[in-house]
Amino acid sequence: MAPYDDDIPAELRGLTTRMDPVPAHLVALAKESLAWRDTDAALAELVGQLDLAAVRGEDLPDLFTFTAGDLTIEVEVAVSGLTAALTGQLVPPQPARIRVDHADGPTWVEADALGRFAAACITRGHLRLCCYPAGDGGPVQTSWTLI
Repeated sequence: MAPYDDDIPAELRGLTTRMDPVPAHLVALAKESLAWRDTDAALAELVGQLDLAAVRGEDLPDLFTFTAGDLTIEVEVAVSGLTAALTGQLVPPQPARIRVDHADGPTWVEADALGRFAAACITRGHLRLCCYPAGDGGPVQTSWTLI
């Protein structure tokens, strides 16, 4: 058995950085994604997804339902080309500020006293919603969802 060579780990580390460096734009996106996280937010679980276009054979919106504790977030996503329009409802109804995180950065919208909200021109791809209720409830954040 050959003695352990201390230079091998250093050579292997150097090989990965010289031969296959991480593209700069991916490093920047990874750093930006850390700024989007809210460690105090409860994670809302995707409990329902319905693709109405597959059911009826037309270009109809997708429906998503997320829950966290007593709060349910229902979202309808209507896709048009490279963008989408979101229409949503908070259950139980309540006013809130909602941040939609997507490829072009965050978009802020307001939910009215009935819990209704809408966001237009959302870039297609992965998105998530971060809900900040006006009452005593803490923030709620959905998982990333592909639209």
